[in-house]
Amino acid sequence: MHNLRKSCIIVYMGLKVCSLSSGSSGNCIFVSSDTATVLIDVGIPLSRVEKSLRVFSCSCDKASVIITHTHSDHISGVPSLTAKYGVPVYAHYLSRDIVDKRDFRADCLKEFGDNDFCVGDLLISPFRVSHDVPCVGFSVLCGGKKVSVMTDLGYVTENMINKVSDSDMVIIEANHDEELVKNNPKYPYILKKRILSAGGHLSNSACAAAAVKLAEGGVKQIMLAHLSRENNYPELAFSTVRDALSENGIKEGKDVMIEVAPASRLSGLFVIDAST
Repeated sequence: MHNLRKSCIIVYMGLKVCSLSSGSSGNCIFVSSDTATVLIDVGIPLSRVEKSLRVFSCSCDKASVIITHTHSDHISGVPSLTAKYGVPVYAHYLSRDIVDKRDFRADCLKEFGDNDFCVGDLLISPFRVSHDVPCVGFSVLCGGKKVSVMTDLGYVTENMINKVSDSDMVIIEANHDEELVKNNPKYPYILKKRILSAGGHLSNSACAAAAVKLAEGGVKQIMLAHLSRENNYPELAFSTVRDALSENGIKEGKDVMIEVAPASRLSGLFVIDAST
């Protein structure tokens, strides 16, 4: 059992996880216990969020939002969500000055730092990642189960691996193929440099190297997320990770399951049962 803080309501239940949307067109991840729901980022229209949550017999007024960072594909839907439902929105203190300039309801904003905090019976454990604006990843824990999200990062450190290696599921960025970026005639040099930099996005090959370490650490479910529309495609991201696993004696489908988060529709619903 993970060591939950005393301030949390400890209920021995599991977690439900679904990517509502993933990629440059918008990002939103649903994570829920039986008594609490968080949306990690809301970069899609409110109507899509409402429709998606109805699939899970959940309503927006019962959800809380936690923000990884302030790029529009992660927060564009937050103003309308707060305006209609007044739900709490948790933002890292380093992002607060940017968040304050957005059209969010001020009474909905809650600041967090680098320490764990609770949303109902969910323990939220943030950790900083490298991007061109302040950005964090999250682990969400409940009932001895753990789901971690790390997207929009230029590289993966051993510290990040250590923080998430005991997760039941990891959602990790596989944004681009480096050669596709370099050879993309639509992208100016400055944009290519940003994407490939330490403050940019994670490549398929870097994701694959991290996936090997995660699988070796015991992670059984990995979802590849935030794929670029211009510089990647699902089959390429999947095969790059699968081949890296195979080269290290790890069988995809047996030792670890790999899924790719769809860009504009729901992924499957993953139920991580506390009894297992």
